[in-house]
This record gives sequence, structure tokens and C-alpha cells, in this order.
Amino acid sequence: MGGVFRQAVLKYLSGAFVYGIALLFYRSNRYYVEFLSPQTRDLLLYIYVGYLLFSPVVLLFSRHRRLDEHRPWVFLALLRRQAVGFVAYLREVGRNHEARMPPLSTFEKTTLLFMGVKLFFVPMMFNFLLGHVGDFRGFGQVFSMPLSLEFFTYWGYSLALASIFLVDTLFFSLGYVFEADFLKNRVRSVEPTAFGWMVALACYPPFNSVLERYVGWWPSDGIQFPSLALTFAARLAIVILLAVYLWATISLFTKCSNLTNRGIITTGAYAVIRHPAYVSKVASWWIMIIPVMGLAAFISMLVWSVVYFFRAVTEEQHLMSDPDYRAYCEKTKYRFIPFIA
Repeated sequence: MGGVFRQAVLKYLSGAFVYGIALLFYRSNRYYVEFLSPQTRDLLLYIYVGYLLFSPVVLLFSRHRRLDEHRPWVFLALLRRQAVGFVAYLREVGRNHEARMPPLSTFEKTTLLFMGVKLFFVPMMFNFLLGHVGDFRGFGQVFSMPLSLEFFTYWGYSLALASIFLVDTLFFSLGYVFEADFLKNRVRSVEPTAFGWMVALACYPPFNSVLERYVGWWPSDGIQFPSLALTFAARLAIVILLAVYLWATISLFTKCSNLTNRGIITTGAYAVIRHPAYVSKVASWWIMIIPVMGLAAFISMLVWSVVYFFRAVTEEQHLMSDPDYRAYCEKTKYRFIPFIA
């Protein structure tokens, strides 16, 4: 019992330290102070306090997970070992050409990369989530309005988009926060290539602003045509495509996360094609630029489409190391369009 208790204490303290440092960084770093809303910073603080209060019980009874499998502890241990190893390397490199840095185990590499994924995406997703919660302000009057084509074109469309993105960011927020056996979302591996990380992060702030600076960003949720009927048709198509996008998110369930393999999903939207989320999102953007279509808008959207294409390609290259994914590819042969490609 003493060993179990000691391991639980070390797990708790390592998590409290790592997540506490991250919280301080989010609340003091200039970028995060400007990017995160006050409500998001407060929510992250509440989540941290919840960890401090409730995780001891969970950690004490999770005996099947050893200390050397606890992410924060492994993360701190490998940082310490690498720091000590780096000092030793500097001392030896001048007189010993075979001097090397201490190697990382597969689990350590996965932990290091996953902690990067977790600490980058958690504050962002909660910021998006609370922003979408705020989108519901003013919708209270919707239910007293008469149903008409104009109602569905404007209020119905806005309500549908707010609902889709609220549920989507909720699933991803929880996916990044929680990793557990009972959730069946333990991380098996993390994207190992710099290019895979580059194309994924290019789609999220602050990195997407760099690409936007060169190619622009033309899609707009507020797509509008001179004809009400045409506006309704375009917005209905966007809602249908984004509903498919949400279907993909719900299909992932507890495994929602970028850049990670947390188990292969073969059901739901992923039983139809291998990249339903990317295809449906990009297709909705192409519809959104129709009113402003020109050479600049076309080239811009083409570049963003290529970025998402490479996200799909690098994701598959990463997942191909998993035999479950290779079996899935045999079963679900089409990447982007059913019966075509």
C-alpha cells in the first residue's frame, strides 16, 4: 500500500506542477493574454483547481497505471534526464566524437509530443468553445418568430452553425483534456514528422495568420446572394456539409484530437470515407467564396485545400504504422469521395 500511495502522490505532484506552470504561462504570456478571453482564462483556472481537488482519489485508485506511464511524471523525468545528459554531452563532445544525447524510449517520445499537443490545443479549444457559447446570445427570441424562408435563411442558419461548432469544440476540448483507459482513448502514437506538424498547425492560430498574410482568407459564414432563394440554397448546402463535419467529430467521440493516434475509428462517418471532416469543411468553404469568387479567392482557397490535402496525407502516413489502420484502409478504400477517390 505504501508503494501505491507514494506513486499516487508523485503522479499528483507532477501533474500539479506541469499543469500549474502551463496555467501560469497562459495567464502571463502576452500572446495568450491577448488571444484568450477572460472567461477562458478563468475556466482554465477552475479546471486546474478541479484537478487539485479531485485527482488524488482518481490517481490513488488507478493502480493499473504505473508511475512510469503517467504522462506528467514521464514528461518531467525525461526533461531532467535530457538536461543532465546535455550537460554531460557538452563536457564530452570536444574530446569524444562518439558522445551522444541520452536516447528517448518510444513511450517518452510519444509523451513529449502529446504533451505538446495537449498544452497547445487545450486553451485554444476552450476559447473557441466559450466563443460559440456566446454565439447563442440573442437566440431566445428565435422561437417566437413565424416560420418562413427568410427565418430559415438567417436565424435558422445562424442557430445551426452555432450549434454545430459548439458541439464540435466541446468534444475536442474534452478529448484533449482527458486520456484514460475507460474512455478508450489512450494515445498510441503522435505525428512524428515536422511536415505533418507544420500543415496541421498552419490551420490554427497563431500560425494560420502567417498563411493568411500571403494567400488571404475569403470564406465567410455570412454568405449572401441578391436572391433570397439562392442564399437559402447555399446556406442549406453549407449546413449539410458542416453536419457531416460534426458527424465525423461525434464518430471520433472520446478520441477527438489532432496529430495523435488514439485508436482507429471505423464506424459512423469514417465508414464512408477516410477523411470526412476535412472534405466537408473544405467543401463548405468553397461554397462560401462563390459570391466573391475571383482569381485571388480561387488561388487562396486552392492553397488552403492543398494544406488540408497534406494534412490527410501525413495523417495516413503516420497511422499506417498501426495495423488496425491498415486493415481499416482495406475496408474503407476511398479517402475523399465515395466510389471516386
